Amino acid sequence: MQRILKGYSDSISKAFDLLASNIANKLSGVHFLTGTDPIYAGLHHTPTTKDGRSYRDTCHACYPWHTVDRSLTIVLTRKVHPYVVIHELGHVLDFMLNFKHVAKPVNDYAGTNRMEAFAESFACQFYWLGAKAEDIYQSDKATQYFFGEVLPMWR
Repeated sequence: MQRILKGYSDSISKAFDLLASNIANKLSGVHFLTGTDPIYAGLHHTPTTKDGRSYRDTCHACYPWHTVDRSLTIVLTRKVHPYVVIHELGHVLDFMLNFKHVAKPVNDYAGTNRMEAFAESFACQFYWLGAKAEDIYQSDKATQYFFGEVLPMWR
């Protein structure tokens, strides 16, 4: 399902522009559904997240087993900052890598679970470039290396 409403493409484009080109290319096949209730639109039928939030108004990544059409889809229920798009793309990347890399939480939200730790680490790596990224990764040099050195060489 590829439905990008006017006003969403800027954040999506900016997010892709911040990624290393080979990573952006690998993620370019992800579908987007923007500005609408994904359940009403028929994308998936599960109304709530495991922690009780509603999928109707929560930005999230839908994996093929969640979607009616078996697509890998990012749902943006509202206009968001490019950081949020990168975070959701981090979930897509995590899926593509078979959920194997374990990142240490870089903030409180990342402490929610392994998947949020990966997505937040990915977003920090590609949004907070330079000194701020270095500060964030003081306790997780392996993830910094993984995103900064290993993934850019991914073919």
